[in-house]
Amino acid sequence: MKKHQHFSIEGMQCADCENVIENAVLSLPGVVNAKADFTSESLQVEYDSEIVQLATICAAVKKAGYICHSYQLKQAPGLIKNLLIFSAIIIGFFAIFQFKNFLTFDFSLSEIIEKANYGLLFLVGVLTSFHCIGMCGPFILSYTVAGAKNRKSLSLSHLFYGIGKIISYSGFGALFGFIGGAITITVTMKAIISSLAGLFLIMYGLSMMDAFAGLRRFHIRLPRIFVHRLMQQQRKTTSPFIIGLLNGLMIACGPLQAMYVLAAAMGDPIEAAKILAIFALGTLPLMLLFGYTANFITTNLARKFLMFSGIIILVLGTIMLNRGLLLSGNGYDFFSVSAKISQKIKAHFMTWQHDFVDVGAHVQHGYQVIYMEVEAKKYIPSEFTIRKNIPVKWIINVKELSECNKQIVIPSLNKKIDLHSGLQIIEFTLTYDGIISWSCHMGMIPGTFIVSE
Repeated sequence: MKKHQHFSIEGMQCADCENVIENAVLSLPGVVNAKADFTSESLQVEYDSEIVQLATICAAVKKAGYICHSYQLKQAPGLIKNLLIFSAIIIGFFAIFQFKNFLTFDFSLSEIIEKANYGLLFLVGVLTSFHCIGMCGPFILSYTVAGAKNRKSLSLSHLFYGIGKIISYSGFGALFGFIGGAITITVTMKAIISSLAGLFLIMYGLSMMDAFAGLRRFHIRLPRIFVHRLMQQQRKTTSPFIIGLLNGLMIACGPLQAMYVLAAAMGDPIEAAKILAIFALGTLPLMLLFGYTANFITTNLARKFLMFSGIIILVLGTIMLNRGLLLSGNGYDFFSVSAKISQKIKAHFMTWQHDFVDVGAHVQHGYQVIYMEVEAKKYIPSEFTIRKNIPVKWIINVKELSECNKQIVIPSLNKKIDLHSGLQIIEFTLTYDGIISWSCHMGMIPGTFIVSE
């Protein structure tokens, strides 16, 4: 007798989970149809009650790494907690930039961000691999079993799988980086793409944290027929290299979506390939230890790790959004906002401290003269206090020229400065007061003009 049953599913973390659950349930005799939905965290099953029982269906879902129970509408858990985490991250960014204004640190902010990005990307790969075991574990098992039958070295099989995956991820990363670079031919387009990518990553990170109901809709979905054929192809082959190569096509995987969006926002094929290769490397250790780790990785544990991964993606999204805001020159990036706050704090609370002096301009022959040295990943200094309506001579001494620092962009003045090794002088006049932000053309090395009366 055919019946329909609606289940609630726990542990779904991306659209790819739909396929894993559906395949697990459809493999049971007596199941006529199954449709999982990531957005509502649910599963609808049509089955023959004389052949298969509901307990058996739930057992199949559990074996696939998820939990099912009677259907009920659920609110997103931990809303207040996750909002507090998000707020703490934002406040943390402001605090870092504020301390940078008051204290002298011998570091390059762009260098710290760059190194943190690489470390965070690797960590995202490690954390998401706890979830990926449920998705890709069976494929690793297939080439492992086939290799054992043919007496092939397990280590060599894992090596070929890893090489295939890194080539696939970095190749697609380079492709998305090339597409992003083709789109971002102007500074304005770079600002728009970086801002949109940052917003996507922030919303996706919040979705991974289950912070808001409805954010599960905010995922890129591929046509189901394409996903099914991809998974069928992965099941058919026992070549570890081919299985690794096919991994890059699993774009329905949420964390991989986030990495591809990040790659497109970079607008640089080489840099994009690099960050995807690092992410791929992060996913490998746990995946290659699949046989040893499968027993202790519970659905709850995988979910907790993925939520932490969501926090990291949130951080990366915030950095990318700030980069876009900096390139737009609208004054709402962290550097500009922190400079404004810094000025207000000094005006209200530091009037007594006469020895606290901004790096300002010296007036010579009717010009305000400011001097700056350029190193590979920083400007020294990067903040200047100047007066409006007085011509400025900006002496720039380029000691190290790099791909990142080769051009300075001042969006609010619609000005680009191409740098060359050695000294050069730039002349301009500012006719209004306020905070004017500028940066390298990649939005990674920031600077600020504080214009006063």
